Amino acid sequence: MRQDEVVKLFEQIGVMKKGHFRLSSGLHSDTYLQCASLQQYPQHNAVICNIIADQIRSFQPTLIIGAAVGGIISCYELARQLNARCIFAERDQGELVFRRSFYIKPTDRIIVVEDVVTTGKTTKELLALIEKYHVSPLALCSLVDRSMGKVEFSHPLFSVLKVEAHTWEPDVCPLCESGMELTQPGSRHLHK
Repeated sequence: MRQDEVVKLFEQIGVMKKGHFRLSSGLHSDTYLQCASLQQYPQHNAVICNIIADQIRSFQPTLIIGAAVGGIISCYELARQLNARCIFAERDQGELVFRRSFYIKPTDRIIVVEDVVTTGKTTKELLALIEKYHVSPLALCSLVDRSMGKVEFSHPLFSVLKVEAHTWEPDVCPLCESGMELTQPGSRHLHK
């Protein structure tokens, strides 16, 4: 699937939205990517995850790790396609932790998957959590990379789609200045 076809699909099914949004990072943006809209269509999600699977197959992963809520379904689908195990981290009192008897073996070949990377905050939290197990992932991947090259990781980052979306600190947001209504569609604020 070509990039323009991914964009068209994402617009058709409501993954890519335009407006005035407060992101989970606290930044404001003119573009929001709601990957849950993709995940309600298993056939489309499988095609998109297959793009990532093809990018990381050579790493021969044995464990795919995501973060709740956005990374759970992609984590599962990617693991299914790569014949790997999958686990997810979830927030407990604001911190990412593994629960539900999830574990990491010292021999696991780990890939981290995110739905969207903007500031890299959740990805870095996942990396710190994984490092507590004295292992390191082989690579990171996301359905959408909207970081616009501003985030550096110590691991390679693979993505299906790179999106140029403007972000602003709330106190200098031109959309706030214009009086445009602000919405907060993400879920991180619900877990604080």
